Amino acid sequence: MAISIKILRWIITIGGIAFFSWWFFKKSFPRLTDNSLSVQIINNLQQPIDFYTVRINKSPEAGDVVNHLGTIRSGYYRIEYFNVKNSDEYWLMGFIGKKKLVYFSQHAVVNKNEDQLVEVRNYINQSQRLSDLGVKKVNAYVNDTVTEAIWITLDFLLIFLNLVLLLRKRTLRVEH
Repeated sequence: MAISIKILRWIITIGGIAFFSWWFFKKSFPRLTDNSLSVQIINNLQQPIDFYTVRINKSPEAGDVVNHLGTIRSGYYRIEYFNVKNSDEYWLMGFIGKKKLVYFSQHAVVNKNEDQLVEVRNYINQSQRLSDLGVKKVNAYVNDTVTEAIWITLDFLLIFLNLVLLLRKRTLRVEH
């Protein structure tokens, strides 16, 4: 009984390590796919801006895709790859701090084979109604990301504890 439980714990631990290795590999590399649109975002403002993109899908049941591009410093750029198979537009949103929206622009994908260049030169909000909707989508994305990070941290803690307990050597205590 004890041997079968130990074997089961080894299988679960190795499976968890393999799953998270695959997951990190998948999350670490850019999503280069066939027929992907390359969008280069250049920040020409005086301060770093935290950028998010919201890719609007044609079908409402598919849902919109939110990506965090990260903070782009002044004079620097970031390249993002979009799978635009089911979408014709995307929104670019820039934040200063946690919640202060300072940039919102709506971009149409006219030619899916031609890459796009977006230069952020001034603080603009093209549509107040769409930017409010975009802020809600970004806040939901951030909340989901925080929840996912908490679960992953707890999973790593359990895998680490299980691995340490499986690898430790039991020492015999000799009492004098």
